[in-house]
This record gives sequence, C-alpha cells and structure tokens, in this order.
Amino acid sequence: MMRLLVRSAVVLVLVTAADVAGLEAQANARWYIATYTNHLLVWDEASEEIVDRIEVSNFIPTGIVVNEDKDRLYVMEARAERIEIVDLEQNRVIDEFTLSEGNVTVRINGFAPHPSDERAALFVKRYTKHADRYEIEGPFILEYDLTTKTVSDTIPWPDGEERENVDFRYSPDGETLYLFANDIIAVDAETFEEVDRWEISQALEPGLGRPSFGVFPGTYDQDGVATSLFRMTDPAQNRRMMGVARVRLSEKEVEFYTLGTNEPVGGFSVAPGGEKAFALFSEIGRYEFWEFDLTNRRVAKRVPFQGRPRMGLQVSADGLKLYIHVAGNTIDVYDSSTFEFLRTVTFDEDMTGVAVIPQGGSTP
Repeated sequence: MMRLLVRSAVVLVLVTAADVAGLEAQANARWYIATYTNHLLVWDEASEEIVDRIEVSNFIPTGIVVNEDKDRLYVMEARAERIEIVDLEQNRVIDEFTLSEGNVTVRINGFAPHPSDERAALFVKRYTKHADRYEIEGPFILEYDLTTKTVSDTIPWPDGEERENVDFRYSPDGETLYLFANDIIAVDAETFEEVDRWEISQALEPGLGRPSFGVFPGTYDQDGVATSLFRMTDPAQNRRMMGVARVRLSEKEVEFYTLGTNEPVGGFSVAPGGEKAFALFSEIGRYEFWEFDLTNRRVAKRVPFQGRPRMGLQVSADGLKLYIHVAGNTIDVYDSSTFEFLRTVTFDEDMTGVAVIPQGGSTP
C-alpha cells in the first residue's frame, strides 16, 4: 500500500518572460462542440471561426470524451445507447458501437477508454422490454473490447457494494483503473484485483474534516496532476472551508492550502503555465470572476460581471482571454487581465457539450 503524502504548499512550474512570449505567439486550441443537430462544430480559438463540421450518425451528440493521445473523440448521443468514434486526423467518424439489441436497451452512463484505445470501461444499466413490463438490471461496470465490439469482462464492485453512481479512469500507462467512490480504489487493469486504496472518506490529517477535491485533470494541468478547488469542514469551528488542491493519483499525494470560508465558486480553470487559475462566483443576480494567484496562494481579484444562470469557463491557450460558454449558441469572450467584455461569438446551433484540445505550442 502506498503512503499518503500531504503537503500544505503547491509546487509550480515557472516560466520565463521569453517562454510566455513564445507561448502567446504559438498557442492555440481547437474546440469540439456538440450541438442539438447531428454535427460537431470544430472551432478555432485563434481565428474564432468554425473551421470544420464533423457529421455524426446519431442525432444530438452530448458527452465527448478525449482519448489519452488526443487524436480521437468518443461521442455519446442523447439516448446514451451509442458511442461514435471520431478520428481527429480525418475529422470524421470511423466507428460506433452499442450494447443495445432487440428488445434490450443498454444505457451507457459512464465511459473511460484505455490508453491503447483497444478497450474501455463502461458503467451501464440494462432494460429489457417484455409484453407487460420492463425488467431493469444493473448497474454494472463492464470491460468492453473496442476491436471486437464485445463485452470482455465484468469488473467487480469495490468491496462488493453496488452503487448507482461511480466515476473511473485509467492511468496514463494503462496499468491501473481508478474507481472513484467514497474512497479512491486502484485496481489492476488486467485482473481487476485491488492494488491500492486512498481513503479520502477519512480526514487527510488529524483534526481536519473529510475533504472534497477534483481528480480529473483540466485542459492546462501538468501531466499527472489535477488542480481543483478543495473543500472540507473545520471541525473546531464547524464551518466549511475552501482552498486549492493539486492531486497526483499515481503518487497518492495531495498538496493543498485553504483560502477562507466556502463560497459558491465553480468552473475552476488553470491557465497555461500554471501560475494562475480562474473561477466563477455564481448566485442569483450576482456573478463574479475570481482570479487565483497560485504562486502566492491567494485570491488576487474578484470582479463582478454580467453572468448567466448556466456557465462554463475556459482559459484561452495563450492565457489572454476567458471564455464563458454552456447553454445556448454563444461564447462570451473576456480579457483575462482586466475582465473587460470583448465580444460574443455566435453559432447557428445551440451547444450540448464541449471538448477543448490544445494545438502545437499551446501545451504548457
């Protein structure tokens, strides 16, 4: 078993002024935007133009999962029965699969591709239609062979406890499958035997409350790191606290610090270079941009702006702009230094989901 290492400081990769200048000159990203049609829009950050459309077979694509090599997309449709595979070299669908057949409908509520792109883990429920009733079975965690399009194994539930919700992901080397439940459980990706456990259901240190932090890397996180807002309860004062955490799953390590009492802040997004992050404060009738100084471990700015009820936040690949998206057919563009509203980009279709992939020199 690996020993949990907790640190109260954040280690950052610093960049020089020349590095920043080069990053701004070269950085770009492509957005793959699912819509209420049978198209994915391919949006180029630098030109702010639609540069391609990818036609999918199933109406209303929703969830988009990017593979480890960032050269293909796995696109779920609205009924959660079919996943289409998009090759990003060709910008077209090259395959699709479903577990539904005849009077049996299988809904895929979770999906994680193996780094080899030869198999995947699926979280599913099965619905069988009879003449007088539906029979519901599951949920199950399955291993699915993407080459033969068959279920190759059933993955045991951690501790034998079936759950209605579970997240999972493979390690970058493909040797470990992480299951995120009350604890983080690492199983061998071949045998599915437990090899390690991170008991986050317990306090990280004596005297702390149970923590809550993200485990999925953001667009511009360092390799092997997930940076997110961190929340826990202070047992002495019985108050909810908020801070920033950096998690390294493979090392079972979290580095964190608190910033103050908990606030309704979400959409946390690390900027390229790792020195800053941004997030959104959201209450009815009150919206703010928050800028986090990750070097000095503080909230650097809080600036009110005209928000909307549903918002996602993304930092541009050059770090100079902030994008407010989600819900509707627009992306609002703001200056990341002044938070000044710059313009609105409008599409012909409403968005259902977004995946952002840095291009070339944009990777920090």
